[in-house]
Amino acid sequence: FEAIDTEAAVRSSVSLVENNLRIKDYTVDITGVNNIYIIGFGKASCVVASVLDTILGSAIKGGVAIGLAPVACEYVQTYGGTHPHPSVQNVELSQKILDLSDKLTDKDLVIVAVSGGGSALLCWPMEECRQANRLYGEFLKTGGDIKELNTIRKHISLLKGGGLAQKLYPATVVGLIFSDVPGNNFQHVASGPTYKDETTVADAQVILDK
Repeated sequence: FEAIDTEAAVRSSVSLVENNLRIKDYTVDITGVNNIYIIGFGKASCVVASVLDTILGSAIKGGVAIGLAPVACEYVQTYGGTHPHPSVQNVELSQKILDLSDKLTDKDLVIVAVSGGGSALLCWPMEECRQANRLYGEFLKTGGDIKELNTIRKHISLLKGGGLAQKLYPATVVGLIFSDVPGNNFQHVASGPTYKDETTVADAQVILDK
């Protein structure tokens, strides 16, 4: 249990010493960064946001994290959404992330905490919410696995399957991915909003036909 403790994982991977921000093997001199934002979605995201809030402090310009329940933070706004079924509430919270993305420049850095449950908690637009609820209810009856489910989810969403990374462009985006998928196939964690999508609409159609 200690090995998968969220706070311990973040503290061992992220540190700020003077102007050098280290995120595992990636180091950036933040003197060249205008703003640092934190975004999160998934069951671990509010805890991650809270830890980053402590580590980075006033270096954080702002942020939004959507989890199961809000956690006290000074610089990041945290919210509780619905899981495992997406809802209007989740869509409205996801809109806050999109609102943040509208003001980003190539001088900004966005740290995105991605964790299990994010497929439901990050949901946009409303049409995705409607289709995702139908998909979840029907798919559970088929015996399909999580990778198959998330492949379909990517192609009914504008944020999954790398869509969020596109929205955050031209900012630099660093994903902190907390994998709950066997084999650490990162593109399937929360349906991969910050990860290159290697699946196609045709792949999703094959799964639906099956």
